[in-house]
Amino acid sequence: MAVSVYLSAVNQKLLFAKQLLAMTASIKLSARAGLKDSHQVSAICQSVALQLYQAWHWHLLDIASNYKLPDPQLATGADKLVSLLEQAGKCPAEATEMQNLADDKSSWAVELFSAHAGLYELPSIRKAEMDADRLPMIAVGTVDERNSVDWRLETAENWLAQMQELVERQRDMMVEF
Repeated sequence: MAVSVYLSAVNQKLLFAKQLLAMTASIKLSARAGLKDSHQVSAICQSVALQLYQAWHWHLLDIASNYKLPDPQLATGADKLVSLLEQAGKCPAEATEMQNLADDKSSWAVELFSAHAGLYELPSIRKAEMDADRLPMIAVGTVDERNSVDWRLETAENWLAQMQELVERQRDMMVEF
């Protein structure tokens, strides 16, 4: 079986997410000392969300490719993947599982999708505040204030662990004997 370009893309995104989270060792040490850099934590967690969302997308295309769909690029979502596979007379458990995760409002995947979507929303504007020189400034809120994304390292680590487990298990299921 030839290695899929999508498989390599998924591996790259998982590696990038893992490397981003590995950079948090100093943040964790600072947190234990009572210091907290919420901007650094949010930046890393948001970056992890971007990488894992893309890994999800490439994994859908990898499944489509493994099941020999003529145009894997058409699998733009889990529902679309299931539909394309059904049209081809196939119903693999991998696609159904991804569809179930995408439809389950309490799943880690839906939480990740919501966080990813929130990255593209403009921050809210709060009331004007005075800076150190007593100049009025418009305070810009963060996205997580509006859509309640929990930009904590533990959340990003959970998303990565769940995504890695899903990909590894599904790849094992797709191995041709």
